[in-house]
Amino acid sequence: MRVSLRQRGPEPMPFDQTRARAVLVLLLAPRADAEDRLRAVRAGIGDARIVLLTSPAAVARLSPLADEVWSEGLAHGPARFLALVRRISWMEFAAIYDCEGSFMTRFLRFCVWPRPKWCGFRP
Repeated sequence: MRVSLRQRGPEPMPFDQTRARAVLVLLLAPRADAEDRLRAVRAGIGDARIVLLTSPAAVARLSPLADEVWSEGLAHGPARFLALVRRISWMEFAAIYDCEGSFMTRFLRFCVWPRPKWCGFRP
């Protein structure tokens, strides 16, 4: 009798097209041209889903341009920052558009793993 040491693992999960085609747009302290930047991202990505990370003050103005809105802004404190990094990492975005260009959003780029394509706007 032959015993196989090789065991089959769990079945792979089906590929989720909606998660793979999602992009994150960072607009934490939106300026006057925030709508124009968000429209430019929408024009460049086609039918991909836009997840917007912004401050609570800008939700009413920018939410019609995005498919999903995260309104917590940039997390303050190490525990909340790590929770935000983990949330971004688990979503496995196809790309992240940094419309902010601040030190914290550039630092966030090195904390997210796996690293998606990172696109920045010049202020």
